[in-house]
Amino acid sequence: MREREKVVFIGGAGHSGSTLLGLMLGAHPEVFYAGEARKSLFLGDESKPLKKRVCKLCGPSCPIWGELGRAPGEDLYATLVRRTGRRIVVDSTKNLSWTGEQLETLSRRDVDRHLIFLARDGRAVVCSRLRKYPERSAREHAEDWAAQIRATEALAARFPGTVLRVRYEALASAPEPTMREVATFLGVDYAPAMSAPWTTEQHPLGGNNGTQFLMRGNEGGVVALTDKTRDHYGAHPRGIVLDLRWKRELSDDARAAFDEVAGDLNRAYAWGEEST
Repeated sequence: MREREKVVFIGGAGHSGSTLLGLMLGAHPEVFYAGEARKSLFLGDESKPLKKRVCKLCGPSCPIWGELGRAPGEDLYATLVRRTGRRIVVDSTKNLSWTGEQLETLSRRDVDRHLIFLARDGRAVVCSRLRKYPERSAREHAEDWAAQIRATEALAARFPGTVLRVRYEALASAPEPTMREVATFLGVDYAPAMSAPWTTEQHPLGGNNGTQFLMRGNEGGVVALTDKTRDHYGAHPRGIVLDLRWKRELSDDARAAFDEVAGDLNRAYAWGEEST
């Protein structure tokens, strides 16, 4: 009997480690990590930046996304199962309108649906976003984080399938036991490559440049770093390391703004102050 197809959505706020989790999942021989699958809407659209419309690791000539070839009436995930030969597809899109549309589409066929709610200390998320988008204030980033978390909590409460909550900090500090839990949730055996995804070939759309730099081992194609992030990732070991830069980078003013906007909400997501 053919094993069931599954679609796995990674929910939560951006800058919470979803690229890392997705690549770890995609290292399993039964799983294809699509990346931010909503960017499939931009395939072939030359009005969009290259990084938004091609595979981030191999570029326009990607054997999966280069010529997707969706059959009439076939949804994106069914196409990816057919093209990759893998029965589980992971989508890390954070746009919840997209997620809702895909869930409606998937309700028309017999497929298992899963949600992994990936959570990270909101202060770490704001620090990461300030690094990438310094033109916006800490307060604005905190408001965005809080809104996305509340919306994802609401999705988890009504999700038409199974839900697992995973902490980024646990994933990065204890990769193997965390991925064993995730594998059990998805009904597959743990594969050692899940804790060493850089040993596998993958084809994600979108996602974090720094994590993908570590996956490739170099820059190239559409994986490019800023001078600031190049210093950090260039000195980063080839492996999974807990990122707690926010503890030294987030200013007192930014922390105060965050606490005012989202401090109460973050109590459920805060990572122990004893961590270094």
